[in-house]
Amino acid sequence: MHTRSPPRRPPPPPQRPVAMTYKEAVNLGFSQCRSRGYECRLKDADRKGRDVWRVKFHAFARGARGHLHLDFDAYSRRLLRADEKVKARRHDWDDDDDRRGRGHGKKKGHARRDD
Repeated sequence: MHTRSPPRRPPPPPQRPVAMTYKEAVNLGFSQCRSRGYECRLKDADRKGRDVWRVKFHAFARGARGHLHLDFDAYSRRLLRADEKVKARRHDWDDDDDRRGRGHGKKKGHARRDD
């Protein structure tokens, strides 16, 4: 008589890494922001679907401001996309404003549509 060994079960699949938490996504975002030379203030952080964290910042640099939006893979923690719009502040003079900030004639100020 031959004894048979029980059939071998396939090994379990490797476990998927754990998704990063809100705190981890924000910390990774602040790290990216500082590495770009900005001072940042968190605007929003949320998970898009199951696999992507989107972290949004108000970004400031000397004489400039704007935003930095970052997308991270929730599992590999890899940076997928960076939308960086930080521009220098403009101190331009508008010809329909006088020194006190009031317009001339009928216009009492400045409207966006006048540009």
